Amino acid sequence: MKTRNVAFICPSTAWGGLEMNVHRLALWLKKRGLHIIFYGNPLSVLFQKLQAENIAVRSLVSKSKFNDIFIARSLGRTIKSDNVSIAVLHLNKNFLLTALARRFSGNSFKMIYMQHMHVGPAKKDFFHNWLYRHLDRWVTPLPLFKNALTEKTNIPPEKIEIIPLGIELERFIDHKPNQSRAREELDLPADVTIAGVVGRLDPKKGQHILIEACHRLHQQGKKLHLLIVGDKSLHEETGYAERLAELVSRYELNDYVHFRPHITDIQYAYSAMDIFTLTSKSETYGMVTIEAMACGLPVIGTDEGGTKDIINDGQSGLLVEPYHAEKLQQALSQLTDNPSLARRLAGRARKDAIDKYSHHRQCDLLENLFEKLRV
Repeated sequence: MKTRNVAFICPSTAWGGLEMNVHRLALWLKKRGLHIIFYGNPLSVLFQKLQAENIAVRSLVSKSKFNDIFIARSLGRTIKSDNVSIAVLHLNKNFLLTALARRFSGNSFKMIYMQHMHVGPAKKDFFHNWLYRHLDRWVTPLPLFKNALTEKTNIPPEKIEIIPLGIELERFIDHKPNQSRAREELDLPADVTIAGVVGRLDPKKGQHILIEACHRLHQQGKKLHLLIVGDKSLHEETGYAERLAELVSRYELNDYVHFRPHITDIQYAYSAMDIFTLTSKSETYGMVTIEAMACGLPVIGTDEGGTKDIINDGQSGLLVEPYHAEKLQQALSQLTDNPSLARRLAGRARKDAIDKYSHHRQCDLLENLFEKLRV
């Protein structure tokens, strides 16, 4: 099973959740004995990190779909010479590139698409039907997305595999610090209630909604603190971080809202919180939600995207309408006013994380799929 190579195709120059997932998965599979070859942009953080960690890398610069037509022949030859049996692409926009590369290689490898983003509008036209015929499997992380695929594409259901993205549960269960240590490490007040969010500072992540909800709670006399962990989006200058700081100042919340940059040991951030909130307008999957669940936090998420499949409303967390500060404030009040509810939701959330979202389970399912396609 492990004698031939697996290609990861992801020429993204960003460094966000998608790229972090690709990075983690490549390292996990390498540790299990697979030989991964990464095809990506040499200037990207992802390429440089994988190269530094002794993953074989190949330069692949994708500027546009039109440009992909011209580089597909070279990519196909490289993949064939690398003795690749399976190519996993991670960006929807590289479908044409990979499909053409497969043709130019003489169909020497199987083609898998690993879905990280929403399906989008219907894709049943001639071009997409032709494109998806080159695909051996579409790997999607949640049943919700499989249902969307069967509605919006003509991909046969038997070609769609549900494999949830996993996390290293040990980091968030066995190796997480206690709350007092985490707060000391992050220079946070000790004896207060803290709700938090983890993610890049971006309007789509909706941190401003959490600040608005906190302001509403303060107007009611409930002095909730916030922990907002994340950096500005790489290569993007939206002014959003400055907008958040201005909002905090306007509401006179400077002593209550604590901004911290992204940290490698992210379990410290979760350990410092009493409540985790996912404020994105729509999150395809939300690794941070699963990490918070594994840490044993009560979770509030937005009732959109993959979060609806991850959180069972009222059982393993609370779902609220996205971009609705009043609804978020009400959910926060529920949890702060009812500690037994918060504990019950947190306990079920941790169990779900352990049962469904281990990275060992993800790798097992992927390796089984690789074996099936190689037969």
